[in-house]
Amino acid sequence: MTDARNGRHDVVVVGGGTAGMSAAVSAARTGAKVTLIERYGFLGGAAANSLVLAYCGFFQKGPQQVVAVRGVGEQFLNILASVGQDVSPVVSRSGNRIILLDPEAVKFAGDRLVDEGGVSVLLHSRVTGATVDDGRITSVIVTDHAGSFEISANAFVDASGEATLAALAGADMTVDSVADHPVQPASMPVRIGGVAPGIEFDRDRMADLIAAHNRTSETPIPRGDGGVMFRLPISADYWWMTIDLVTDGLTGADLGAAERQARREAWRNLGILRKLPGFEKAYIVATGPQIGIRETRRPKSREDLTGKALEQGQRRDDGIGRAAWPMEVHDAPGRARFIDIGGEGFADIPPGALQAADIDNLYLAGRAAGADSMAYGSSRVMGTAFATGQAAGVMAALNVDRLRGSEAIRRELEAQNALI
Repeated sequence: MTDARNGRHDVVVVGGGTAGMSAAVSAARTGAKVTLIERYGFLGGAAANSLVLAYCGFFQKGPQQVVAVRGVGEQFLNILASVGQDVSPVVSRSGNRIILLDPEAVKFAGDRLVDEGGVSVLLHSRVTGATVDDGRITSVIVTDHAGSFEISANAFVDASGEATLAALAGADMTVDSVADHPVQPASMPVRIGGVAPGIEFDRDRMADLIAAHNRTSETPIPRGDGGVMFRLPISADYWWMTIDLVTDGLTGADLGAAERQARREAWRNLGILRKLPGFEKAYIVATGPQIGIRETRRPKSREDLTGKALEQGQRRDDGIGRAAWPMEVHDAPGRARFIDIGGEGFADIPPGALQAADIDNLYLAGRAAGADSMAYGSSRVMGTAFATGQAAGVMAALNVDRLRGSEAIRRELEAQNALI
């Protein structure tokens, strides 16, 4: 594999989460020379760095198990299965099907996915600058512990979550949220060990304990029913998500303050959890390197996915992927609502949602993809990010826009076994 720090590249992908991995692999499948840049020392995105250990969006909601994402996403699940992780979906309390994850398996699967795909990878690396000429990005500045260097490419994919590349390139940005605060709250999932097999989470008893705590505490627990609690594959640890906090998700001061508060709450919550029968010896196995961010900013796209399209389950001839997860909107800490998808149970994602409005060779995936305030609650999830990532990678490799290249994009996606 060539040194990613040298030479010219066809496609540079920023962000090594589900969207970024998928974009890099799909671009490389076209024969493109691809480099993937990730700031952590591992791939996997929120599942690995924030312990958001559930893939949402792989399946439609309903009584039957209907797949909504294939292609690179399916390949990733196959790798997980090959190392012994059960990837069978489970039905959550919201009635949606999710795939629970082991974070170490996710990291390993990410390495295998990009290695098998022929992608050059730069870990421990941040994009810290971008050069734009005549409406196109010509190069990015990458910084690691050794210093800064420049990488040039024909096209770029922003799969960074926080739209870092788009912001550095001066793209027109938006914060279009329906939350009570500027953006939807973040969550700090916690991995819990020390609970014997067969011990079930007593939700009614936990709700009583939380209610007692909330009557006198200055820092109440917003999820009064105890939040999300599942046994994880491989380890059989419990995955517990009941900490929600408001943060801008961008500035070190605000994000760091939220994470410090989240850790304090995790240890406080552990004391409450230990009052449940069978949980007396429970302990915190891990929290993620960062809190789980739902929303910060995103670039304006050439055609947003809309809440109206999702409510109607709109189909379109140029669709590049399926948005099947309900519009999950977190209005405030502990307060979430789901709005189901209409029609056949999914809506087609427009190719224009994956191209920045004002930079011709900047493509968008995952949380950076274009969506209005309601549709964002569906498109941001990790299962769907595999689909937007795969399509954005193909678009970047072909270096075409939504109008000139929709047929070529769809042909390549079909050849890669994507579901469109």
